[in-house]
Amino acid sequence: MIGKLGDILFEVSFDGQNKKILNFTDLKSSGGANYEKHTRKGQKPALEFIDLDTDILTFKMTLRSDFGVDPQELLEKLNNYKNVGETLNFNLGNNPIGSGQYVITSCNAGYEYITNGGKIRKIDVSLTLEEYVEMIYKNTDIVIKSKKKIEKKIVHEDFNQGSIYK
Repeated sequence: MIGKLGDILFEVSFDGQNKKILNFTDLKSSGGANYEKHTRKGQKPALEFIDLDTDILTFKMTLRSDFGVDPQELLEKLNNYKNVGETLNFNLGNNPIGSGQYVITSCNAGYEYITNGGKIRKIDVSLTLEEYVEMIYKNTDIVIKSKKKIEKKIVHEDFNQGSIYK
């Protein structure tokens, strides 16, 4: 096993009669950090670290029927993951990449080889995955400002769409 994205196994195997080759190329990872820039009169601005951006992975796959893969079926599966926002584990071997949880934000396909009758034999796919981080609203302090007074309330775990529990 080379790796795994959700339940899609990347592998190169041959059992004497059947072969299966499903791999990816050009794996790239990017990430960043967010800073607030504070201007200061007569000086260079000061940077304040705020938080990290989510990691983004990109890679390419070639889906070929002569390599034991149904290109149309696998492309539909990838698009379905993207369309429903399915969170997927992404591993190389048994080791997670980054946080290990990603969603597909882009799936681009090029239909390279189609036979008579419309049978798709080869599709080149480019995927973009973005790290998935769950929202956590556990006892977070917020400040509510009104014209009359300023009060501080605790937002509880079951905080939903702006409702505040007293």
